[in-house]
Amino acid sequence: MKVLIIEDEDLNAETIVNHIHRYDATLQIVAHLKSKAAIEDWLLQNNSVDLVFSDIELLDGNVFSLLKENKIAAPIIFTTAYDTFYQDAFDSNGIAYLLKPISYKRFEAAMHKFQNLKGNEKQQDWEKIATTLLKSTANYKERIIIKNNNEITILNTKNIAALLTDAGKCIAIDEDGKEHTFRDKISDLVAQLDPNIFFQINRSEIINLNYIQKIETYFNDRLLIKIKNYKNKLTTSTSITPQFKRWLEK
Repeated sequence: MKVLIIEDEDLNAETIVNHIHRYDATLQIVAHLKSKAAIEDWLLQNNSVDLVFSDIELLDGNVFSLLKENKIAAPIIFTTAYDTFYQDAFDSNGIAYLLKPISYKRFEAAMHKFQNLKGNEKQQDWEKIATTLLKSTANYKERIIIKNNNEITILNTKNIAALLTDAGKCIAIDEDGKEHTFRDKISDLVAQLDPNIFFQINRSEIINLNYIQKIETYFNDRLLIKIKNYKNKLTTSTSITPQFKRWLEK
C-alpha cells in the first residue's frame, strides 16, 4: 500500500513515519512533501496513492485551497496542531483528524478505521464516514485533578472557564473565577479537550466558549476576551484571530 506524507515540519513527519513503520513495516512511503507547490509538482508525475497523511497549515498556505480542486482522490488522515478545521477536513476526503502531538494509540485507531473502510468497497460516502469516525474516536477529557498539599480538587472540564500557563504551571479558572494551579502542558491539554467547546487563543491560554462574556477588538488584529467572573481579560494572538472568528461562527 502506498502512503503519501504532507508535512512541513521534519520532526512531525518523523513521528508519522515511525508510527507507520510500527503499525505495518510493509507500507510504502512514496514521498514526504512540505508545500502545496511540491504537492502539485509531485502529482503531475506520479500516480494516485492509497492513503495520505496531511498537515493543514503548510509553508505556502492552507492545504484546503488545493484539496478543493480534487487533485487528491485518496482518503486523508489529517494531522494538525489546530482544532478548528474539522468541517473543512471532512469536506476534503478526510477520514480522521489527529491533533498534534500524535500519540501512537490515536494513530493506530485511525489506521484501523481506514482498514475497515478499505474492506468495505461499497462505502464511498466520505462525508458520512467522516462524521461516524469523528463521533467514534472522540474521547475528550472530562475532569482535571488538582492536588495541593493533602487536598484534592476535582474540576469537571465543562465547568472550567479558561486554562492558562504561568511560570511552567497551568492554572484552571473555574466557573466562579477562582484559580486552581496544577502541573500539565497546554499543548497536551488542548488535544484532550472537546474542540467544539474549547479553543486555544494563543500559546498560553485556552477558553471555554460557554464562559465568554464579551469580545472586544484590540490593536494588531487581536481580540480581547472577557470571561465570566474572571478579573483579567484574555487576548488572541494575531495569527490565531481569523481561525477563532471562524470557530465562533460554526
